[in-house]
Amino acid sequence: MIDPIQTKRHSDENLKEWKIRICSNKDLYDLNWEEIKELINKETGESKGESAYRKWFNNFIEGVEYQKDKSAESDSYLIELEMKKVEIMEERKKLQAVKHELHKNTRVKGRTELIYEHVSEAIKKTGTLPPPSFYLLKRNERKRAAVLGFGDEHFGKQFKSCNNEYNEQIYLQRMNQILSETVEHIQKENLDELVVLNGADSVEGMALRVSQLTALEYGFIDQVIKYSRYKVEWLKELSKHVKIKYIHIPSANHTELRLHNTSRSEMPKEDVERIIAAYIHDMLKDNERIEVPLQDEGIVDFKLLEFEIVACHGHQIKNKKNAIRDISQMKRKFYDYMYISHFHHGNMLTVGEASTHNIQVIQLPSVMGSDEYSDSLMTGAKAGANLSIFESGKGRTIQYEYVLNCS
Repeated sequence: MIDPIQTKRHSDENLKEWKIRICSNKDLYDLNWEEIKELINKETGESKGESAYRKWFNNFIEGVEYQKDKSAESDSYLIELEMKKVEIMEERKKLQAVKHELHKNTRVKGRTELIYEHVSEAIKKTGTLPPPSFYLLKRNERKRAAVLGFGDEHFGKQFKSCNNEYNEQIYLQRMNQILSETVEHIQKENLDELVVLNGADSVEGMALRVSQLTALEYGFIDQVIKYSRYKVEWLKELSKHVKIKYIHIPSANHTELRLHNTSRSEMPKEDVERIIAAYIHDMLKDNERIEVPLQDEGIVDFKLLEFEIVACHGHQIKNKKNAIRDISQMKRKFYDYMYISHFHHGNMLTVGEASTHNIQVIQLPSVMGSDEYSDSLMTGAKAGANLSIFESGKGRTIQYEYVLNCS
């Protein structure tokens, strides 16, 4: 997302200074050349392509390097004189180092011998100690609940990459595996309360980039319709085994509608995740075993036992370590746990502690898994989901990681 504060032309900058700053800090500002083209064309009123600015900046860098080389030649004689001074100083430092090391070894040896003498004296004085007594502590009755988290399903995409393959049929198989393993753990852990958290990017979409179109199994609208209907049936099947609270993040990067040539995240509420969530809510509103609260903002929160939990897709997160702190300040509310997806691999980061538990950012894996893009960056990870069990007075105590493409 283009940061308008970082990329704005300062009042004391001329046009060339501003263009150099934008291009030089391309990676720092998280920009690509297409976005740089849009910024400069908007500022200058021109309509040049991204290659024009890329070549201009490369030529500028070459000129800077040439000037550096010329300056280096003129300074070579001074450097030679300075090197002779350095050699003399190094010889002096060597002699000082030898003396210092000798004193250090003597001091360490004396301290070690003194410690041995004190320990020997203490053992003689103490004699034989009675063995300590141990006993089992009684545990209070446990109050527990769980969160089943998954995201980045990208329903409607089909491909075959180095370690993964994906299409509609494989997606259905993976959701069946999540269902089966969750039911198994519900019975094993004797759970009666489950939050199902959908981290969004539910469908592949087709508004993010033109290259998406080659990997689509069918169109955007068909993706939304098929996915919504299937998710309703999946939740109904899971609700036969446990009562469910289904939370659907209503904003993501793949599913946003970039209307009127808007840039990413300019209109965060224009997102088909909201349509999917509304459909699921309407279809399940009479099901007593499933609660589907509708969310209005891209950052949602809910309470599980005594723990405050916040969740979002994650595309708006720049610093995971500070994310809970930043959102707590924004919402004027303390959070114990944060769930994010978007990064397509599972992770857990402890960022602080409360009186009874750690404060953690939980990163959900992707149901889709790695694709050709992640292969090109060598950042792929297995498709998966996450079941975390929370215990009152202790926090998150058990985690089950589902691997969905292990065969």
